[in-house]
Amino acid sequence: MANLDTSAKAPTIQASRTLHSLKRVCRSGETIRLLTSTQLKAGNRDKLLGYLWSLFDPLLTLAVYYLVFGIGFRQAGDAPGEFVLYLFTGIVAWRFFGDSVAQATGCLRSNRGLILASNFPKAVIPVSICIARTYDLLWAMLVVLGIAWWSGNPPGVSLLWLPGILAIQFMLTLGVALLIAHLGLFFADTANLIAAFLRLWVLVSPIFYFAKSEHGRVGIIPPELIDYYMLNPIAGLLGAYRSILIWSEPPNLAELGYVAGFAVVTLVGGFVLFARGEGMFAKYV
Repeated sequence: MANLDTSAKAPTIQASRTLHSLKRVCRSGETIRLLTSTQLKAGNRDKLLGYLWSLFDPLLTLAVYYLVFGIGFRQAGDAPGEFVLYLFTGIVAWRFFGDSVAQATGCLRSNRGLILASNFPKAVIPVSICIARTYDLLWAMLVVLGIAWWSGNPPGVSLLWLPGILAIQFMLTLGVALLIAHLGLFFADTANLIAAFLRLWVLVSPIFYFAKSEHGRVGIIPPELIDYYMLNPIAGLLGAYRSILIWSEPPNLAELGYVAGFAVVTLVGGFVLFARGEGMFAKYV
């Protein structure tokens, strides 16, 4: 009977620990601010142009990919300005996600001193990474809006959707970052596996090409496979960004709703897994 009582109490105890971890993170605003500031300074410490690289680096990437995909693969067609905006929106959104996840992979091992501090809520480390990369994303989004005006596609009232879409992407990215940070501490090969997986993920996401036929463009994904293709949350996320920034229309609510649900489940699952493993982190750093 005692064993049965212990088994019944186990989920309640785990839930209590998870909730306690969440409260500790929420009370660590100043710590998150300091870690975020450190992340931003570390990324630009040795660069002559400093924080301006948050703007220039995506633009240089855009120039390279436009030559390859816009001209080389003739994706630009007879509307190069629209394709520049399409391509740059994909690059900016993906860089935030990819850079955050890649950096989170080894973030616990690289912060050994913080992990060994028993009263330190470890989840603030991946949280600070995602917030720092959000800073880069917001600067890049300003450039996206500038390109939209330059290309003759100024966003209208649909731009009001932007904060919500950014919030959904942040939740998705943080959820994945928490999962990867947890795995990266316990499994040494995680960094290599995640790097390979991100390279694959970027190719199966509509960043450099038109996936489905819309707005006068011919997509490369067969219509009978498009529903399966859109199970990739990045596809729906990019579709939402492009709807409001390029075509000045509300996002597809079914697709955005799926991405939002996926983001919430990933964030909750990632935080629960991270919180339950937190007590063992000091043994592995």
